[in-house]
Amino acid sequence: MLQIKYIRIGVILSAAIAAAFTPLWSLTSRYDTASVPQQPREAALVLGAALWDGQPSPALQERLDMALHLYRTGRVRLLVLSGGMGNDGITEAEGMKRYLMQHGVNKAHLLLENRSTNTRQNLFYSKELLKKHPIHSVYLVTHDYHMDRALTYARAAGIRAFPAPVHSQVLFTPFYKARECLSIFKGWLLNR
Repeated sequence: MLQIKYIRIGVILSAAIAAAFTPLWSLTSRYDTASVPQQPREAALVLGAALWDGQPSPALQERLDMALHLYRTGRVRLLVLSGGMGNDGITEAEGMKRYLMQHGVNKAHLLLENRSTNTRQNLFYSKELLKKHPIHSVYLVTHDYHMDRALTYARAAGIRAFPAPVHSQVLFTPFYKARECLSIFKGWLLNR
């Protein structure tokens, strides 16, 4: 009898969790197949991710390669690199700058935001940088699962941002989508 009671509680809890996460999963999947429009913007704003031994991780390289594509095809003239201090002794922005310069981007076309430690700060601190260099319209470069929350913070910061989603070939996307669902839920709880 006690075993049946625990099974029922487990089924009810599982159903409640699934019901709560279904709309969140939809948000993380909204940009799964989205492509980048052809329209030029003034800049691409690249959100940071991990550095490995001072070099962009494979996931960050994917974001930087998208930024390179936008830059080389003339859709943007500037790249705004947003990411603060990690565990490697340099900021994510500095690591991104080094990678992009090694791939032929002129240092004069790179703007660094190096104080942020999370997505919300990426956008709010980048807004200050955009105001200094009158940039009014940007492509926002991050992974597709992260795009909805990043655009929400961009709107809150007053940034006119358009999605340039990266579709990862190196990440186990279900894990990162689940983690992003938790981040969205946390943001709702903390009203951020």
